[in-house]
Amino acid sequence: MSEGDEGFTSMSIDQVQLQLSQIHKQVCRAKGRVEIQDGDSCCVLISKEELDALEEALEILSNTSQVQKIARTIAALTHTVAQGPLVAAGAPEDGAN
Repeated sequence: MSEGDEGFTSMSIDQVQLQLSQIHKQVCRAKGRVEIQDGDSCCVLISKEELDALEEALEILSNTSQVQKIARTIAALTHTVAQGPLVAAGAPEDGAN
C-alpha cells in the first residue's frame, strides 16, 4: 500500500483484491482512507468509525443557521430559475440591436 498525502492511499481494484484483508486492518486501525480505482470509476474505503464521525459532523453542520440560510438561498434560486428563462445583465433582448 503506497501512502499518499494526509493518510490517503490510492490503489487499483486489482491491488485491493490481492491485499483486501491487510487493507481492511489498516483502515480500521489507522483511520486512513483508500481510494480504489477501476478504470474511470473510483470509490473510497473508510472505517465505520470515520463514517460515523463524518455523518455526525454533517448533521451538526446542517443544523446551523448559516447552512439553513444557504439552503433557503438555494431554494429561492431554484424557484426563480424554474419560473422562466434568465436574461444575462447587459445582454440584448430579442429583436433589439
